[in-house]
Amino acid sequence: MAYSHQSQLLTKAAAALLSCSVVVVFFISWMGDGEAEEPLLESGKSLQCQIVASTVFPEIILAKDDPSVAHDVPVGLGGISDVTVEKAIDDSGQFVIRLLTDRGPSRKIETADGKQRVFLNPSFVPTALVFRVSGCSLDESHGELKKLKANLQSQFSLQSPFGKVITGRSNGLEGDDSIANPSGEELLAPDVNGIDPEGCALLADGTFWLCEEYRPSILCCEADGTVIKRFIPKGVKLPSSDIQIVENLPAHYAKRRANRGFESLALSPDESTIWALMQSPFDDDAAERSGNVRLLGCNPENGQPTSEYIYRLGDPAAADFLIGGVVPDDGKLCAMAAIGPKKLLVLEQSDDGDAKMYCCELGEATNVLDDAQDLDGIRNLSQVGVVPVKKTLVADLANLLPSFASDITAGQWRPEVDEQVAGLKIEGLAVLDSNHVVVVNDNDFNVDRLFDENEVSRRSCMWVLSLPQSL
Repeated sequence: MAYSHQSQLLTKAAAALLSCSVVVVFFISWMGDGEAEEPLLESGKSLQCQIVASTVFPEIILAKDDPSVAHDVPVGLGGISDVTVEKAIDDSGQFVIRLLTDRGPSRKIETADGKQRVFLNPSFVPTALVFRVSGCSLDESHGELKKLKANLQSQFSLQSPFGKVITGRSNGLEGDDSIANPSGEELLAPDVNGIDPEGCALLADGTFWLCEEYRPSILCCEADGTVIKRFIPKGVKLPSSDIQIVENLPAHYAKRRANRGFESLALSPDESTIWALMQSPFDDDAAERSGNVRLLGCNPENGQPTSEYIYRLGDPAAADFLIGGVVPDDGKLCAMAAIGPKKLLVLEQSDDGDAKMYCCELGEATNVLDDAQDLDGIRNLSQVGVVPVKKTLVADLANLLPSFASDITAGQWRPEVDEQVAGLKIEGLAVLDSNHVVVVNDNDFNVDRLFDENEVSRRSCMWVLSLPQSL
């Protein structure tokens, strides 16, 4: 939706839904009304997923090394932060996906002045890549694991309305990481428009939304990657350049932990709501102990927040879950997809070795958007009259982690129990059909391998998972 044509928005949206609604129709065909009360899984049914198909993405150079820049390195496809299904799977087993990279390869190094974050290739910019995937004919028997072929169709970077490329550099506000060149000897100029993208939601008319971690913020983009507006928390005085800045998100989102801002974005099948999910509790000891994570709903027509819910980390089957029971060690929310107007799939992981996919229902949860209470440090939300998001376990991915590891490292590494989650970074999630989802990993651009030859090389992969029960 181009903000320059708001008067034509409803007409344009109606036409788009008639002419470009393949994905939307697909969702409607299997989601029903999205509000059924039947249990998601039959009693006693296994919660384990099955990998039915996979692929290793081809090696694609996203940024060449510059001989004039000391310690500069070429950047291949990696750092995948999200996956979106652009075109639903057809009878020939083909579908189209969009990948999104994060800000780029970076690490902290020791300098004479202490630790300094460096960009290993200052010319890299966050990139979207569109792949056509083939060979994924799905059947009930599944049978032998299918090896898919992913062919690059197009790629593009983000830009301002005046054509200025948007980088992954921080914005230069107080509290932001300073970023230096690869040697750490010279600071790079900050980018007021810079983002660390983590989630993408695609509308039927080709326009899309992004979420990112720095401010954190939500961005509205034209189909060609032009960023029209950037929505940030109230009170964050980000100087405007040629992108319109709107301070309309709740102010408490500015309290995000470093590198733990908005991690996932999803569009409801009816295109009525953009859902933005934080990765972790806010940067506060009490909040971290509570396990409370914020989920924000916004109107995709104008970016205005419409609802907000509390997602609690941990096992919902535990007797003390709702009254502040045990919170997983460094629990984090890594990916999300919408399966109904108020129903989401969320991938939750922790350093305890958990990797679980939950169905999250918002119908009975308390909308806390206008709640003035400080809810983030409260372990027993019932004491303040707040009902968190209802979570139902859909699938336990722990049994798949050794297979993920084998694909990522070409069989060179199989994780120990305490390494499983931390070492793999399964981040992107998208629904393929009512029985299957796709997930992708973030290999961090193999940064560790560049500095330690004993580190195994990590590939960027995608897997098609068969769910224990239809959505």
